[in-house]
Amino acid sequence: MKTPLLRSAALVAFLLAPLAPVAMAAQRDTPSVNLSVRAEGEALAKGYEEAFKAIPNAPVFITYAREDKGFVTLAGIRTVRAVGSVLLIRTDRGPTLALPARAIVVMTDERPATP
Repeated sequence: MKTPLLRSAALVAFLLAPLAPVAMAAQRDTPSVNLSVRAEGEALAKGYEEAFKAIPNAPVFITYAREDKGFVTLAGIRTVRAVGSVLLIRTDRGPTLALPARAIVVMTDERPATP
């Protein structure tokens, strides 16, 4: 004598058996998708580079956070270039700084207030 659970399982298997070939065909017809995921730091650096290009010709200021000095504002920014998750920032005075994109607090054409 079969138990009700065994009969129910047999009935479910019997009802789903015709659907198996359809499910297998659907899996084969699904196109493969290649997904390229950029690291968060890289995307952030690229965003800052694009934002710098979009700011009209005006003095640009970049404020970044430093562990030992709080916040530092750079003035006279000439170029900003993303290299991986790092920004290469060249100023009017000549030095080029390499800063992690995550350290940037703000990039603006408005002169920051001085305390």
